[in-house]
Amino acid sequence: MSTLNDQVVDLVFGLAHLSVDIPFTNYSLPVLDVLFALLINYSYRSALGVSHNQVGWYQGLLATLVMATGGGCTVSVLRGEPFGILKSNEFWGIHCSTYVAMFSNPYVYQLVDLLINIPVVEHAFTLSDSILRTLAMVQVGIEGVNSNPNLGTDKLVAKIICGTLAGCGGGLWIDAFRLNQPNWSFSTPRLLHIASIDMKISLATSLFYIGTTTPAFVEYLSLPLLKAEEAQAWSVIMLTSGLVYGSYTNKLAKRTKALQELKEKSLDEKSE
Repeated sequence: MSTLNDQVVDLVFGLAHLSVDIPFTNYSLPVLDVLFALLINYSYRSALGVSHNQVGWYQGLLATLVMATGGGCTVSVLRGEPFGILKSNEFWGIHCSTYVAMFSNPYVYQLVDLLINIPVVEHAFTLSDSILRTLAMVQVGIEGVNSNPNLGTDKLVAKIICGTLAGCGGGLWIDAFRLNQPNWSFSTPRLLHIASIDMKISLATSLFYIGTTTPAFVEYLSLPLLKAEEAQAWSVIMLTSGLVYGSYTNKLAKRTKALQELKEKSLDEKSE
């Protein structure tokens, strides 16, 4: 009989490896990668709003690349390693084709906008983001420190920094250079003043994975030591919960702000 840990591992990695065969070819399309590419390009297109026509093709492509891989690339720079995206032809094919489709045809954006406003579909996009982000945090960020000959398994601070940056580094660069605006400019990232939900949950998830896979830590707290796959699967659950919470919090804040503005407008009209 399978345990809860086994069921969570099977579910998470089953979704992570989910693919669809393309007819008449020997190629399988990874579902989560496609959903993630759609989410990134849709988010960028939505952030630009009516200004999307002012953005050049190369400018927009670079911005979406930073949104998608800024965290992992930042970690690679810190450790002096080649960017992971340079090792994957599949990433470039999926991301570039999605970017071209989103910005060359208004109906693609409208279709994704329609779908993403359906709660179940929205959660599917969030799940794709959380699974891929967690695996990047763990496999590239934390385990990358373990496998780096200049660092090693005892560098806990390096693991925390690399794991957290792999989860929220893209947002840090977007915020610092205003890459989601037509005209880029540098300013102090707001994340350095007030930590966002993404930064908080990335840090918490990194600490959770490090803690549950470090023998000395679990022995000190008398907790069970998790295998790498088990810790990764539970980390996905943790990050997903945080992202869903953040999504509902943002929606509630926007709704409250809209109601407050409407109330103020109504009071102004009465006073006149």
